[in-house]
Amino acid sequence: MRSQPTAQERKPNPYPRRLYLIFAGLALVSTIGLDYRTARRGEKAYFFPSRTVRTEAVITPVPLADALRRFLEASGVPSPWFEGLEPEDGSPRIVVRLPREDYASLERRLERELRNKRAAVKKEEGREEELASYSWRITGEKQEHLTLVFALLEPRKEVPPSPPGSRVAIIIDDMGTSLEALKEICDLGQPITISILPHSLYAGETARIAHQNGLEVMMHLPGESLNHEEGNSQTPGLIRSGMGKEDVISLVEEGLSRVPYAEGVNNHMGSKITQEEPVMRPILDLIKSRGLYFLDSRTTSESIAFDLARKMGLRAAYRNIFLDSTVGTDFSKQKIIDLLLLSQREGTAIAIGHPFPETLRALRENLRLLKEYGVKPVFASAIIPK
Repeated sequence: MRSQPTAQERKPNPYPRRLYLIFAGLALVSTIGLDYRTARRGEKAYFFPSRTVRTEAVITPVPLADALRRFLEASGVPSPWFEGLEPEDGSPRIVVRLPREDYASLERRLERELRNKRAAVKKEEGREEELASYSWRITGEKQEHLTLVFALLEPRKEVPPSPPGSRVAIIIDDMGTSLEALKEICDLGQPITISILPHSLYAGETARIAHQNGLEVMMHLPGESLNHEEGNSQTPGLIRSGMGKEDVISLVEEGLSRVPYAEGVNNHMGSKITQEEPVMRPILDLIKSRGLYFLDSRTTSESIAFDLARKMGLRAAYRNIFLDSTVGTDFSKQKIIDLLLLSQREGTAIAIGHPFPETLRALRENLRLLKEYGVKPVFASAIIPK
């Protein structure tokens, strides 16, 4: 039998102590590593100084039209002086009305701004609503296209004398959706002409109330637009390009049946169909047969509707000024003044507005200028030649 070793013969086992040391070392290394990663993220660390994390800013390119609007506003051109019009070729078109002397000081700075943006510019002289103008056709670095028109206002120190018989007609389009707006127009106590969408909710009631209050009524005939796809798809009774004669006549007749007391017709949208004689001719034939007049809203400068109507022997005219292409009371006030000045120069002028609260407020606050400018307000039928 083997005897047990004595205490002197027993030796301590070194392995557990070594394992403890190894585990402690690994824990320390892990802690230092995690602390280093924390410092790299820019968070609070104990062994290393924090490092600011750099993030790359995502820069969204600003559309050329927006960039130019910002530049003009920064140059002191009030935003109510801008007017965005329905583009003829799918590219934005902005009209800016400003005094001639302001244009002279703005021109060089704008040219420099466009060079910095690597945009190409082609300028043309012309006229915009009877005002001298410069048309800038701009092509951006990324093939963005934009037309910027400067209509130059002559300095006015006093109201010029009005020739005898100067008259204006103000038409409010898109009526039939709000009886409250109709009441506001009736309360103006002026010979306003209202144009009613035939398929609007209150079309018939609006026509009857307007007639009872001595206002003139028109039918606002919906027509296909070149650029308003949403309007094309959501407007009932829309006359489209390529429609057959019978379908066109049916839609016009139905529209007139929904708008009693109508004395004339003007187009709602319609920048596409007013360029097409096969569509416009049956419309104008029917209007003529009913003894009504036609007013071309001129939603595009390429419209042939007015010229065709006159060739057909129809009483016809066209819109001179939009009161609210840009919504705003100050903008509409300036457009009312432009309307009065045009009437003083030409003898007559026609404006179209919409029942926006800002437009109705501008009319309410500024129709007093009619007397100041010596211009008489009349219904559309009184201006349209026989």
